[in-house]
Order: sequence, then structure tokens, then C-alpha cells
Amino acid sequence: MKKLIHIIVQKGWPGLLLAFFIAMGTASCKDNEGNDGIPVIKYLRVTDPTLADSTFTDVNPGTMIAVIGENLGGVTEVYINNQKISFNSTYSTPTSLIITVPYDEDFKLSGPNPELPSELRVVTNHGIAVYPLHVLSPGPGITRIAATYPLKPGSQATLIGTNFYEIQRIYFTTDSINVTQEITDYQISNDFKNLTFTVSDKMTTNGWIIMDCYTDDACIEYTPEGPKPIITGISSIMPVVGSEVTITGQNFIDVSNINLNGEIDIPGENVTVSESFDELTFIMPQAPSHSGHISITSMGGTAEMEDLFYPIENMIVDYDGIGSFSWGTDAPFIADGANPPYVSTGNCIGAKGTIDSNSIYWWKQFINTAKWPSTDVIPSYTQISELELQFECYLELPMDGPVIQISMGHPNGNDTGGNPYFTLENYVPINSFTEESETGKWMQCCIPLTKLVEEKTWGEFLNNKISDELNFYINYPGLTKATNIEIYVDNIRIIPIKQEED
Repeated sequence: MKKLIHIIVQKGWPGLLLAFFIAMGTASCKDNEGNDGIPVIKYLRVTDPTLADSTFTDVNPGTMIAVIGENLGGVTEVYINNQKISFNSTYSTPTSLIITVPYDEDFKLSGPNPELPSELRVVTNHGIAVYPLHVLSPGPGITRIAATYPLKPGSQATLIGTNFYEIQRIYFTTDSINVTQEITDYQISNDFKNLTFTVSDKMTTNGWIIMDCYTDDACIEYTPEGPKPIITGISSIMPVVGSEVTITGQNFIDVSNINLNGEIDIPGENVTVSESFDELTFIMPQAPSHSGHISITSMGGTAEMEDLFYPIENMIVDYDGIGSFSWGTDAPFIADGANPPYVSTGNCIGAKGTIDSNSIYWWKQFINTAKWPSTDVIPSYTQISELELQFECYLELPMDGPVIQISMGHPNGNDTGGNPYFTLENYVPINSFTEESETGKWMQCCIPLTKLVEEKTWGEFLNNKISDELNFYINYPGLTKATNIEIYVDNIRIIPIKQEED
């Protein structure tokens, strides 16, 4: 359904410019040639003379164009959308002018600024020439419909999205082809991100709403009984029991139930949903006994999260029977609800105290024996670049200075010669969901396995590892002053990296 738009391809322009001027004919050296008549712009085209028939009035920002006309000598100023732009007088003859449409943030487009004229204005020392030129705004996008469901004739609904510029028409269609109902009575927000309309008597069945703008068009499915929920993200795939879980997506309207791996139900009254219905939170009630999927049931139906939830087979250390704690400064413990980290999934590991000048290089550590996922779980041919180390982490205090050194597959952080060996140094825990280092909450942390392992495949790592140890060492090599630290870790696993959708 995309509208046909002239796309100007720019490459090799210096040679094209030379060919352009040769093709147009060299201008006379006389200063007054082409200056004795009213300037006229006949058409606009690309600078490649082999594409001389490619004339247009629509153009993308950043495009180089040739202005063809008469009596264009003596150019003093050039304006697009009533804004003065720079130009090179070297690329000017009485019959042509080469300019580039600005693409910087300061250049105003007529889409978000409809008061601007969509035109090119060339000012010479003997007159002014004006020609239609529409610099295209970004195309529209509709992300969701905000409304109180079910929708009935007379109900108010709002399209939420971006770039609602220069709307040509909006309509409802039941087959995505034929117009069922034109939507003509609507209001657009000042930021061009919201459009509110009234539901008509023909909009009582499922269909699509299509927004046709000058640059492009956009559509969204319309379901008067309520759209099906969509899950796009989760704060952790293995959250600590008792911690808050956040799920992002769309259409979380009248959520009645969340099911965890087919064995745990969370009723809607225990779920908090945002006003925009695109985020919900709940408290993790217990750990599932097996891996599976989260499903959310709302007014519009049930949606299942694609990613595995609680993939126990990928766990390497949980301090409750999978892997084990070998030794370290502090033994595993269960959170008591009164002191940080307040909640835990059974046992967790932690370190609390002060790093000073006597302990900057060897403070506290967790030495663990990992239970590596078998090749039935992670095939031996899996590239290390496709895997990551995940774990839940709780920081009671910011790690401003102290860092974690991690070794994987090396005994007590040593290589075969007994020398200190850290496969990852100077690590500070970051919440993979918010991409910030946060305190006072459990957060999922992710480290690409390429930062911990030199081998290329998972099978190579299993064959080449020196030991089964996965160790965390906390220190402060650049200590400036004594610093308090309090950190806890749980549910350590190795997981395939989620591939971003195109």
C-alpha cells in the first residue's frame, strides 16, 4: 500500500556534476549573460544527465537536485520552505543551479510545520523564481489504539503512534482494500502522535484502520471487542521469588490471568497494569518446577511469550542443588525478609562489608562449581557469540568504584601455570531490562559469553575448559577511599542470546 515516492539516489556526485555541466553546455564567461530576463524555474531533476527525464516535485531531505530554468544567473539567495539554505555559486549557470536539500535538525519540514510554504525560491540580482518543492516528512507509524472496550458507535478511540503529518485521509476497512467508512471527524495532538476519532455505526466488526499521509501510509488492526495482547519483553526470564516482574507489550486490557509455565496462575486482581495498557507487573509467587512459557489472558484473548521462562535446564549454579558453592568469604543463605536482599529463590550468595587499602585486590569472592548445560540443551556447534551468562543480582549500594572480576572454566581464577586469570575484569552489574545499574531490587544481568570464553563453539569450551569453576571476585583496584559494598547473586545460567527482530 505504500505510496509511490521519488527516491533520489546520490552517489559519485562530483563526476555526475561534471557530466551535468558538459551536457548543459558551458555558460558564457560574460557576467551579464542570463541576467537580462525574469528568472524562471522549469523543472527539477537529478544531477545525473542520463536520468534527465526524472523530474519531480517531492524530495527527501539531504538530496542533491538540479534546478533547470532560464535567466538563473546572478543567484544571491536560495530558500526552501521559506528557510534560507547555503549553495555553491560554482554550480550555477544561467540555465541551471545545483543545490542540496538540508537534512539537519534545524531545517523545518512542512509536515510538522504546515504554515511553511512547500516551495523552492531562488533569488537573483534581477528577480525571483518560485517552484513547488515538497520536502518529505518521515512516514507515519501506528503502534496501538487507546480506548475503553468494547467499542460501540459513538465511542471515542485514539490512535497512538508517530509522524501523523499531512494526512490525506483515514478510513476503516473490513478487507484492507475497499473503504468501509471514511473517518473525517478527528483531532490530532500538537506533537502529531495522537489522533482521536469517534467510532461510527459501520465500525462494529473487525477490520483495519488505514492512515494515508503525504509521504506514506500506516495501518493497524481494529477489533471492537478488544485487541489480543502482545508481549514484547520481560524484566527477567528467571526472576527471584518474591521480586517484582515487569512485562511490556500492548493491549493489556482487563487482564484476567497470567499463567507461568502451565502450572502457576496469577489472577488479574494481583496484576498491576499501566494506564496505557502496555506494561504490567506482578510479584513472582514461586519458582516453576520446569521450563515453559508465560501466557497472558485479557479481554482480547490469550498471548504466549515466545521466549522460554525459567529454563531450568540452562541453570549452572542456583545454590539449591544445581551446581554448588565451593568456598568463599560468605556461605549461601536464604533471605529473611527483614534485611537485604529481602527475598530469594531458596539460597543465594552475597558479600557485604568495606573495601579498604588492605583489601583492594583480594576482598571477597564466590568460588562455584558449575553444572554446565549438556549438548542436548546447548548443541555443541552453537557459537559462543550466540550465548550469554545471565544471573540475578541485587545491589543494596551503588558500585561506584568497586568491580567484579569473573573467571569461567579456570581453577580459582588461575591459568595452568597458577597465575591469576580473569576472563572478564572490571565488571559492574547492569540491569539488562533498563540498561542501568540499579539498587534496592533484583535485576537480570547479561554478559556476552565472548567476554568470558575464548573458544568459538560451546562444544570446544566443554572440551577445553580447565575446570568446572565459575568464580566472582570483588575488589577495588583503583581505591581512592574506603568504600562500603553489598551485593547478592542468584540463578546463574547460560542462555542463547535473544535475536533482535528486523
